[in-house]
Amino acid sequence: MMHAPQVSVIVPNYNHQKFLPKRLDSIFNQTYQNFEVILMDDASSDESVKILKNYNNHPKVSHLVINALNSGSPFHQWKKGIDLAIGEFIWIAESDDYCDYNFLEELISLTRSYNLKHENGVIYSQSYDVNEYGEIIKSRLDYTADFDPNIWSKTFKLSGKDFIDKYLKVKNVIPNASAVLFKKSLVDKSTFALNLLNMRMCGDWLFWIRLCNKTNVGFLSKPLNYFRGHDYSSRIHDTKDKKINRLIEESVIRRYLQTNKVAQKEENERLLRKWFQLQTKYDLIMGRIFKIGSGKYDYFRLLKEFLIYKLNI
Repeated sequence: MMHAPQVSVIVPNYNHQKFLPKRLDSIFNQTYQNFEVILMDDASSDESVKILKNYNNHPKVSHLVINALNSGSPFHQWKKGIDLAIGEFIWIAESDDYCDYNFLEELISLTRSYNLKHENGVIYSQSYDVNEYGEIIKSRLDYTADFDPNIWSKTFKLSGKDFIDKYLKVKNVIPNASAVLFKKSLVDKSTFALNLLNMRMCGDWLFWIRLCNKTNVGFLSKPLNYFRGHDYSSRIHDTKDKKINRLIEESVIRRYLQTNKVAQKEENERLLRKWFQLQTKYDLIMGRIFKIGSGKYDYFRLLKEFLIYKLNI
């Protein structure tokens, strides 16, 4: 009889009142039922807490954690939920996404590899991008189309180190936590080192790198997860400050990948803020270095190129 590991489902929520019913329905009605649910709210200002409290006595709910103050980063919530979890596997089910009812059943079947020595500690499925109303926009297969071959067109199992070296070091090819199961035993004190807890944009990328380095990776090409985009999503990097912070965090991760040692985030941030204070002079100098014409000027692309040039990332 196949081992049926327990899964701890962590639902970190912030202001997703509109999407919670669909999210929770897709969890509680899974065909695979060996799981606990940890509900979390990060000081929402909408009616999210009221909805979550309706599930407080559900037999699958082991914890309902409501923050009085916002933690400032989703990864504080991830860590808190993982610390509470008792399952062998963790599923971080983001509160604005949803999935097919057979999501857990199909991914659990990939936890063991018949071609590799060790079991797969990180497994994830293909996703659909959906809009605010749950209408499918496209498959996430497009996201990996720049790799040749696009291995995500088929189900695969791969050593984590190869996965990092060939794909994850290029970009975050695990773009949605809701599509992933991972073994709790892979998480230790080093996983949530201070730099990750300080991140808001790219912390998941660094998280997957640290986990995959210790295990094998399994991928199911069947789209079982629905990755929702909407105007209220923290994933949208549409302001100057968010774009700056993303560049800083990307530079930290690229340096980590090259040296296995995380660069000083504070030092990078200090440099970047200084560049902004000298914006006029900086624009003229960098415009000459990279020969960016006034008609095609893109300030944030310029910043990214400067990070690559200045920090050697």
